[in-house]
Amino acid sequence: MDSFDETPDFVAARDHVLGEVVSFVRTLRRNGLSVPANAALSATEALCTVGLRDRAGVYAATHATLVTDARDTETFDDHFPEFWYRLRTGLEATATSDDVGDRSGSGAFYGANDGADEAVAAGGGDPAGSGGGGDDPADDAVRERRLVDHDADGGDTDETETERSRASTYSAGGAGSEVDEEGRRRPLDAAAVRQFERALSTLSGRRWTAGGGRRVDARRALRSSVSTGGAVVSLPTRERKPTAFRTCVLVDVSRSVLDTIDRGFLLGFLDALVSDGRGVRVFFFDTDVREVTDVFTASRGNPAAALERAEVAWGGGTRIGHALAELRKRWPDAVDRRTVTLVVSDGLDVGDVADLERGMTWLAGRSRAVLWLNPLAASAKYEPTCRGMAASLPYVDGLFALSGSEDLAEVARQVRRHGPHGPIGYEHDFRERTPEAT
Repeated sequence: MDSFDETPDFVAARDHVLGEVVSFVRTLRRNGLSVPANAALSATEALCTVGLRDRAGVYAATHATLVTDARDTETFDDHFPEFWYRLRTGLEATATSDDVGDRSGSGAFYGANDGADEAVAAGGGDPAGSGGGGDDPADDAVRERRLVDHDADGGDTDETETERSRASTYSAGGAGSEVDEEGRRRPLDAAAVRQFERALSTLSGRRWTAGGGRRVDARRALRSSVSTGGAVVSLPTRERKPTAFRTCVLVDVSRSVLDTIDRGFLLGFLDALVSDGRGVRVFFFDTDVREVTDVFTASRGNPAAALERAEVAWGGGTRIGHALAELRKRWPDAVDRRTVTLVVSDGLDVGDVADLERGMTWLAGRSRAVLWLNPLAASAKYEPTCRGMAASLPYVDGLFALSGSEDLAEVARQVRRHGPHGPIGYEHDFRERTPEAT
């Protein structure tokens, strides 16, 4: 593939297409469609293949990738005309009379094949079906995404219009933004948090106490059988004695996570852990890593304001492997054999897989247990197939959903029943959840 210069017009057109696809996906989800988590990537790849000149082709490509249930076609049809209008008018606005159809201008997006190759090349990946070597296609959704906030009507403050026009995309070099809660829609249930913390305390503890547990105490059973001639009359049980939990919390604050999870819930959850635990340390990471434990300690119940005062920014891309390497080098004492490590991340990663695997090997070998809390796993259709999540999964004791307090209670239930090395994780969740897009 020939190299080309990314002119401002081309970059603007590319960002516009990506932004409108993500905005369209959000609109469909708000109207009840169960759109898969990686559907925006699939739709963009399909558009790169068919081009953007023909309405019928764009309709077929987006319908095939975004609609999973034929009964949703009517809703899709209701909203497609607006998507088509915004897509075309936006592209025409970015094109000039001299560069329409030019390979380096926004006209590249109108063509079917050559334009698709260039559009995906700009993102550092291969077009769908190209067969080109390189990165996993799932990472193309992460590689060229940036936060694009624009007002379609030039300052219209209508809430629906504002949300619709906000296209959330993510990149390795994305700029950070101020910490905010954006309104807490999911209240933090104190009882669920206590259950979660108690489960962590049993993992941190090394001592056992008799009775009340589900594990058979073989030593006590053998001792009692001496008085009955070797016959085991009863099976005594034992359980871990809870201790003050020690936890290292690694929080992915990339834009992809922040646009999936309720930010107020996340900050409240972290604030509770720091307040209730002993030796709890919190780290934010995206393309870098920084410790924010002291900020939460001094937050006085208002972590968003405390983080803002401390000039902590969040939102950008994600390099999980680099973050783990920095943690090992700069804060090696943050994790030890008494520490339960919590990783809050969607697993979307733009870093090197080898770095991620090395980092996870160290983290798993040093931690008491590694629990991964993934906001995307709240969807009934979630599968850990993205590159970063697939590479991390072998080193994780349990992968769970994290979208609200009910997920914390489910983690506690599974961990207390089976321990860190039992059959635990999102796939063992007994709850019947309706498929929801995350």
